[in-house]
Amino acid sequence: MPDDSEIHARICKEKAAAALDELKLKRDSVVGDLAIKAVEKAIEAAASLEGLHFHAEPRRAHSERLRWAKAKFPGISGDLDELWGAYGALGYEGVDGERAEKAVKAMQRVIGAIAKTTKLSLA
Repeated sequence: MPDDSEIHARICKEKAAAALDELKLKRDSVVGDLAIKAVEKAIEAAASLEGLHFHAEPRRAHSERLRWAKAKFPGISGDLDELWGAYGALGYEGVDGERAEKAVKAMQRVIGAIAKTTKLSLA
């Protein structure tokens, strides 16, 4: 499979920008969704550089993507956990501006760390 890093990077930027827009509009319940999707695309972009394509196997993609990212970029592990917690809380409980803001900050840290290590343009 070819290196799809540029495609994933473009979508990462779009979803990260959308998460920021939704945060400003106080649509907290979708901030977690968009933040997770942006981070997943950043991880897919980085993995693609190594010939890995987690999205090719949807049933295992989430767990494999997280396992790989935590091993490859150990400094982002806590932020990934924060994002998944926010995703659940915001998706099921709805409005929580503070939690939405934390999710966006975690998203930005993860994307920044992946970009710094890989030299991909993700922001």
